[in-house]
Formats: sequence, structure tokens, C-alpha cells
Amino acid sequence: MTVPDVLPSLPPPRKRFGQHFLRDRHLLARIVAAAEVGPDDLVVEIGPGRGALTEVLLERAAGVIAFELDRDLAAWLSVRFADRRWRLHVGDVLEADLAACVTEAGAAWGLTSAPVKVVANVPYNLSTPIVEKLLAARHLWTDIVLMLQREVVWRLAAAPGTKDYGYFSVVVQAACEVTRLFDVPPGAFHPPPKVMSSVVRLTPRPVAIMPPELMPYFCRVVSVAFEQRRKMLGGSLMRLGLSRTDLLEGLARAGIAPERRPETLSVETFVRIAQELAARLPSAGTSQEGA
Repeated sequence: MTVPDVLPSLPPPRKRFGQHFLRDRHLLARIVAAAEVGPDDLVVEIGPGRGALTEVLLERAAGVIAFELDRDLAAWLSVRFADRRWRLHVGDVLEADLAACVTEAGAAWGLTSAPVKVVANVPYNLSTPIVEKLLAARHLWTDIVLMLQREVVWRLAAAPGTKDYGYFSVVVQAACEVTRLFDVPPGAFHPPPKVMSSVVRLTPRPVAIMPPELMPYFCRVVSVAFEQRRKMLGGSLMRLGLSRTDLLEGLARAGIAPERRPETLSVETFVRIAQELAARLPSAGTSQEGA
């Protein structure tokens, strides 16, 4: 691969976009290796920045579908990768139809049955909504490998009974197997962020731990439980709108004492609670609350 002789002027990092460009070639290769990107894979990249990770991905993958919000960077990238199997969507990934983008690129490249992986250095100021967006479309991905702020990765991978365990831990672990991979120091970026970073793998579960139609209600139950994480379930879950009798019967059927607190419960326990409470609230399965 040769970079074109004439590239547009490279825009400086922009604070409003949370731009910190990873520049350590060893770490870039390590991220791609962690995702096990191979010649049959399509890869989705969010926030390609100056294209350092994109370049390594293109060396390994069948094709890369990228989403970039910064229009000036997008123009620069379009020239740099003009002759590669690479498709750039300019705009907010949170507003994109990911399934349509993947289908379109796969069809254009003759890769309609290719495995699709997400590999990205995600803008830290948008990490939570981006993870939620990817989880909502988890049926598309065989694997998700992300660079995030280290504290966010701690939350994603946290175990019950730890201070980092909360709503985000439970809903992400219900959808994916979460594996912390390695930390990345600020000096690996330009400009250096003020926080440590970590790489995490989210592997969508092949069999759903919760029926899809009940997932919104499951998220609602977990959200309400953690709104006051030190409060006992017998009190906090009353905000779901159940009668006291139905709530206590549901908890009993799930094998949970109403005196338990949410941070002590496993993901599987929350699943049992949501299923039992949903059976006592006919509208629960169609609730649109949660993510």
C-alpha cells in the first residue's frame, strides 16, 4: 500500500470530538490480533481518526466499513484509502442503520456471508451510547473489540459484590461474554488523554440469556434496582408498578429474599427475577423502556 502523493492538509486533533489518536504500531497490531481479524472478515470501525488502526485492519481483513463524524478528517481519509476495499460513512454512528451499512458493503464486495467484527478506538465521551448501539445490533457481530477508558472497562467486566458492578455491567454481560484484554497508557496517543485506556472484547452470546421480547423489561428491572444500589430489592422494585404481593411472590419464585441488594446479585439471578416479575405484569413484555 502506498499513500497517495498528495493528501489534503491533516486536521489537528479536536477536543470537541474527544480525539486522541493511537500511534503505537505495536499496540495497533495487538488490538487487531486480539480481534482475530482474518482475510474472510468484514470489520466495522468507529472513529478511524487518522487511519492508523484502519491501515492495520486493511492489511488483515476482507474489507473495512468506517464511521467518522469529523468531516475534515473524513475528507483526508477518503484520499488516503481511495484505492482500498474500504467504505466510509460520514456522520454520527449513533444515527446510522448499521445493518443496512453492513449489508450494502457486503453485497458490493461479494461478501454477503462474511463474519462481521467491530474493532475500534471509541471516542470516550460517547462510549456508553456507542456500546449500547452495538449491543442493540449484536446479531450482526461475531466479536466486538474496543478501546475504552479503563474505568468503563472495569464497569463492563465487574463481578457481583464489587464497587464497579452496576446496571451497565449486568446488561452488557447479559448480552455478551466480557473479557478485559490489556491496558494502554496515555503516552500511546496523540495528544495523550488524561486517563488510562483498556482494550476489551465483547463476544455476543450464541444463545440469548433472556428472550429478546423480554430484554427491555429486563433492562428496566436492572435499572430500577440500581437507582438506589444500597436499598433492598423489596423496596426499590416497588417502582416497577407491581403490587406488593406480586413483587414478593415473584422474588420468592426466583429464590431471592426481598432483603437482598442489587450489587450482590449475578446476571443470571437478575434474569430469573425479570422473568418472574414479567409473568405478573402483562404489559412487561411489550415495554419499550431500557436498552
